[in-house]
Amino acid sequence: MSVIGVVLAGGQSSRMGQDKALLQLPNGKTLLKHSIELLNHLDLNEIVVSRATRPKEVAPDISCIADQIFNLGPLSGIAAVINARPNAHALLIIPVDLPFLTTQLLTELLAYGQQQQGACYFCEHYLPCYLPINDAITFYLEQQLKHPDARRSIFGLLKNANAVALAVDSSLLLNANTPEEWQTMVSRFSQPQT
Repeated sequence: MSVIGVVLAGGQSSRMGQDKALLQLPNGKTLLKHSIELLNHLDLNEIVVSRATRPKEVAPDISCIADQIFNLGPLSGIAAVINARPNAHALLIIPVDLPFLTTQLLTELLAYGQQQQGACYFCEHYLPCYLPINDAITFYLEQQLKHPDARRSIFGLLKNANAVALAVDSSLLLNANTPEEWQTMVSRFSQPQT
């Protein structure tokens, strides 16, 4: 079964005021580099970045796939990846802005999705998620991107896929959308782990 790891890194980051993917953690790595390294530790067939431009953090062997329809949120990025990789059976999708996400959590998500052959995510957090690719998923994405008044949410996509919510320590899935939230996260990231 071909599973592709996808880093969603094409958002506008309007509330942050700068590209979130290129924010630097205290260890010197950008959020994008951190995300790619997490996926590199998993048994995936390929890793791609959903993004129009290629920053230096993206190695030449990793494809950047631009949205085919712009400004329609993460569903547009997911649809673009599916269209670009027609032989893929499933996607392991992570957002770029989760500095506390671990390989262990992603391993759990990947294993559950593959064993159950179904969509899954962590309770109250719709990303990261494991998403099998099938006709129902591609049809749902086409419909969502076609209609101008569609809500286009990851929640709607997962609900349509009958996704299972797995238990999780929510502190591992914190993200930041504003400079103030980012500073709080940087402070926490710098603290020794107990």
